[in-house]
Amino acid sequence: MNRNLAEVLISREGAMPVVELVIPHGTKLTDLVKISELISREINPKISPRGCQTCLSGLDFRIRERFEEIIRIDLDAMEIVS
Repeated sequence: MNRNLAEVLISREGAMPVVELVIPHGTKLTDLVKISELISREINPKISPRGCQTCLSGLDFRIRERFEEIIRIDLDAMEIVS
């Protein structure tokens, strides 16, 4: 089943938290704005190191579009997985 899903990746390594949003290829800007609002409301307050819980200050926030074609590699077997 191919679902229209975005991924939010969070890393607390380093000096400040990093939030990376990976969106499906072709995501509309209006949907991106809605996703950003959801992150600010639901996720950011749980990881923000500052008193301001709804903004992105104090976070490195990255947005990238998922490529249409992804090749996965099994690192244990060093084989391409289909």
